[in-house]
Amino acid sequence: MTKEITDKMNGGLFIVLYDEKTLALYLKYGIYGFLMPPIMAPNPSPYSRHYCVLADYACSRQGTHIFFFLKRKIVYGGLVKGNSRVASFYLNGKTSPLGRIANAELFWDESHRYVATDKAGIFKVQGKDRAQPFILQFEKSNDVTGKQISSDDLYFELGKYPYPLPSNTIQGMGFCTLTPGESSIALRLLSESVKKFDMSSDETIIIGQNQQIFSADYLPDDKKYQNEAHLEFSLLADIDPFKHLFPKDDYILCRQVPISPFKPANMDRADICLYGLSNRIGEGTIPNVIIELKRDQANFKAYNQVVRYLKWLKKITSEADFEKIQAYVIAPSFYIKRNKTDQSFATKIKLYSFSENKFY
Repeated sequence: MTKEITDKMNGGLFIVLYDEKTLALYLKYGIYGFLMPPIMAPNPSPYSRHYCVLADYACSRQGTHIFFFLKRKIVYGGLVKGNSRVASFYLNGKTSPLGRIANAELFWDESHRYVATDKAGIFKVQGKDRAQPFILQFEKSNDVTGKQISSDDLYFELGKYPYPLPSNTIQGMGFCTLTPGESSIALRLLSESVKKFDMSSDETIIIGQNQQIFSADYLPDDKKYQNEAHLEFSLLADIDPFKHLFPKDDYILCRQVPISPFKPANMDRADICLYGLSNRIGEGTIPNVIIELKRDQANFKAYNQVVRYLKWLKKITSEADFEKIQAYVIAPSFYIKRNKTDQSFATKIKLYSFSENKFY
């Protein structure tokens, strides 16, 4: 199984944990759930990070690699199980709008590890209500699961790329997507490692049988989004309706990808990046498709943001590789005055209305 895993070019999820006991529990059961505030109202607040978390989950597909980051070490989890065409995660109880739409049963409950409440699936962590409404399950490998490397091992290898990658910018985050290039390097280092995390755990949690996996049927039909992260989640969770827009390829999905030189703050991040598997750029570290999203009407600022991405990518790619890159602004409508935009890459930037299902 080791060869099958290491030969598989795929994206990854980089998950930050803070204690070894929790990591051992997740490795024991091949499971992970982000601790987050429950949403009992019909919709999250537009200022909530609820849909930001969901957008990360939406990048998962069957075969996505799970890497855990704990105290300067990286530990391999396994391969995501479930859906191959749409987002692959499970709805755990009714502590989220999606869970209630799906009438999902609670099948994983860590309440006894914290301070339980009288509400199913809700517990107190440092005095605040928390739940695990979304769950990833992963297939473990006898040969690689639990193997560990120091985080320096990974970052020394990534240092050969003269541009930031998602794993370089995880500080302050609990979860990020990894490009196929990063995943491939991390997986190679882990498979070669002789160090292994102590996966023994005396904790027992019963995993329920009635598990509800995410379905594209739970996405909004009316195309009304609470915020841009909601739009991002919806597109990433089921990208098939948009595939006709892009060059034909099999793509790995990432979000909030730095496309910028290294700088101390305010690094430019693209909303969504697609990495082609048959036309890889920079060994799978540079996207073939860049998407800037706007929930409301897009103006010249959105267009010029994409121009900045392309200016930087032109500097760090060959002429042949830069030709492979295409950029999109996707929004319900547009109001863009040509005299306020930089037209340097006019042939590379396409504007698409998701409300009218046509190019602008």
